[in-house]
Amino acid sequence: MTLTRIAAVLLMSIPFAGFSGNTELDEAKQKIAKLEAQLAFEKAKHPAPETVKVTPKAGSKGAPQAAAAAAVAIASAPAAPTGQQWNYSATADKMTGGTTYNAAVSSSNTVSFDFPYSGQQHGTLRLRIDRKYGKDVIFSIEKGQILCHSFQDCVVLVRFDDEKPAKYAAAGPADNSSDTIFIRGYDKFSAKLRKAKTVRLSVNIYQQGAPVFEFDVSGFDQEKFQPKSK
Repeated sequence: MTLTRIAAVLLMSIPFAGFSGNTELDEAKQKIAKLEAQLAFEKAKHPAPETVKVTPKAGSKGAPQAAAAAAVAIASAPAAPTGQQWNYSATADKMTGGTTYNAAVSSSNTVSFDFPYSGQQHGTLRLRIDRKYGKDVIFSIEKGQILCHSFQDCVVLVRFDDEKPAKYAAAGPADNSSDTIFIRGYDKFSAKLRKAKTVRLSVNIYQQGAPVFEFDVSGFDQEKFQPKSK
């Protein structure tokens, strides 16, 4: 029973034509007191609802402000650092007393050769500075036979960013291993690499054609590669 109905029932029981004496007045007071007690009980039984704060949903007036704040937070977030793909190392040569510096990066793509060299593999591009051997640009694969001998130069096709592909001479190592070549023209190659974001390299592989290896060379750090002497 609602509060309104309770009040109506109790009030209807009170005579409004007038009171015939103290007895009826006392009865009226008792009924009014009973009514007030009943109303208080119902209020305690059915409390008023609390005010709830609602977050604006999409399409509401508050949504554009929330979206704008999120966009500002995203825009002000620091950009992801570049150059993390490079691996730098420095090795002391106990014989010469010098230091060999290396900066290597793996290809961002993989290639797969036929048997017996089947399976996905990356290529590696490396810059090396050594007191004994000088400066070198070295390209290597994990498995397979690069058609480039130590006693006869071969041709490597190299493309820096969107430039036209250029031919570079290369030679195999002195131990006649077939998975590594040394690209000639270190100064020219390294100067272009430091300004580029992508280097693509293609070389003939025995019975595998001339696959293209793509390298992300962005963020190259010359100081990490060869720190200046203090």
